[in-house]
Amino acid sequence: MSEQPKLGRSIEELSPGELAIYTAFSDADFVERLIRFLSLEERKGKDKFQSKRFTLFKGLFRNFDDAFLPVLKPHLQRLSEDTQESSQRCLSEIVSALIRGYKHWPYEKIEKLWEFLVPILRTVLGQMTVETIRDWNTCFTAASESRDPRKLYWLLETLMESPIRGDGGSFSDASRLFVLQGCLIQQEWRVPSLLHRLLAYLEQHLTHTYKNVRDRVGNVLSWIFLFDYTMPNGNVTTSPHTQEFASKLLPRLTALKKLVIEGGASASNMEVMEVQSSEDEARQDIIKLSKTVMKWLIGSIGKMFSHVTPEMLQFLPMLAPLETVESDEELSELACLTLACMAQSLMPSHIIPHAIKALEQVAIGTSWHGKCSMLQYMQVMIFYNLYAISQPQYVEQIKNLIVGLLKDERLEVREAAATTLSGLFHCGFFKMDSQLQKDFEKLCKTKLPAKRLRLQDPQFNAEAFYSSIIQRHAGVLGLSACIQSCPYDVPIWMPQILMDLTDHLHDPQPIELTVRKTFSDFRRTHHDNWQEHKQQFTDDQLVILTDLLVSPCYYA
Repeated sequence: MSEQPKLGRSIEELSPGELAIYTAFSDADFVERLIRFLSLEERKGKDKFQSKRFTLFKGLFRNFDDAFLPVLKPHLQRLSEDTQESSQRCLSEIVSALIRGYKHWPYEKIEKLWEFLVPILRTVLGQMTVETIRDWNTCFTAASESRDPRKLYWLLETLMESPIRGDGGSFSDASRLFVLQGCLIQQEWRVPSLLHRLLAYLEQHLTHTYKNVRDRVGNVLSWIFLFDYTMPNGNVTTSPHTQEFASKLLPRLTALKKLVIEGGASASNMEVMEVQSSEDEARQDIIKLSKTVMKWLIGSIGKMFSHVTPEMLQFLPMLAPLETVESDEELSELACLTLACMAQSLMPSHIIPHAIKALEQVAIGTSWHGKCSMLQYMQVMIFYNLYAISQPQYVEQIKNLIVGLLKDERLEVREAAATTLSGLFHCGFFKMDSQLQKDFEKLCKTKLPAKRLRLQDPQFNAEAFYSSIIQRHAGVLGLSACIQSCPYDVPIWMPQILMDLTDHLHDPQPIELTVRKTFSDFRRTHHDNWQEHKQQFTDDQLVILTDLLVSPCYYA
């Protein structure tokens, strides 16, 4: 304790070096020249917050308390009213140093300081520009780094004063949220009460009109829920919880399932529709809400300390159909990025049942776009969590899910399911057992009425015929997936499957096209080592393959 410097020293207690500094910064003319020099623009567009200047003023306020404030206050007031980039940068450096430097001041001095600083900060927060926002973010970030939030009460309360207020346009709202976010990030887990207050405030602006504000709201939300993590055998945190927030959003987003977004509608048409009726306005609010939610999910998954939560997976059935929306490019891109982030996240074993349940909800839905997106999501999810998800019960559930989608009434879904099945065979997630092959062969043998009957019988049941086509096509796609899962090898079971597929070369479309594409791909992938591969076939099988794969010569 005897080595700790004394606070509030008099002039007589200063060393000769400290006395020279005290004399210089007590001189109004010297300080005025210094501030004017520091507020000069050096390189337009390239100047930034100077840490050396910040350190200089921080040392002054730390070592000499508030001795220089009477001289500096007029200059701080003048700089706050000047909107020039260089003036705002100089002010940000001094304000940040002042907040860091008063760490050991008496409470009375700190309280008087904030009576002066709060009006200045309110002025600054209302006039930030593209050039100065980074400097002010650095200012508040440096000021609050590793500091007790009780010492920063005035700063935090000032930043929390209605950041989204509308005055100054969307940029001002987004800027105030940006600097508030930078300050709260430094406080980490220390301010749960502020995080709860901010969450309650942002819930009113999830459907904000402007994109940049919604994006910033989503980003701030990802930081609010960052510390919603319970350590093993630990206590539940007092920070906001994702589960409670998701439970409020899910009922509102259920309307996404009812939205029918026409693929041919242009953006201008949607803008006209937005003001036609209250129903269209509600529709636009739901779309805006979904965009904000996706921004939150993308930001959260990228920085979370833990895995994807079951609450996040509940959004999957609602967001999957949005990936192919053509009338709103932003919505489509956000959905694609959200699904990609969720698919690439690691999942412990107790989360996998929730993921499979979400996939099953998409599979039984009415959106074929959602089913195709879900199948692509499933491939990535399984590849990233191959060891955890390879439990027999999970494998069986996923197999039943994919085989069921092979029988979907939509051709695009059936083809996507076949592609997924082929990839899972290839990576060893599914084993090519005899029972599965028999199931596909049984589907391939689904009877179809003769062509003459289809054309001449007036009582012909077209619906039953189409259902039979789907069943038969499902079997062909299953066998085709088995072939495509081994692009550079010929297992012992492959020759017989190829022969089975030759029986369907003259089936109705799209079965015939699938069979021909399978043989074309087989020829392309096995061409280089065909001399070795053909040893696996009998002579009769080779004759049949040759007739199919080799085009007849015109001069023969």
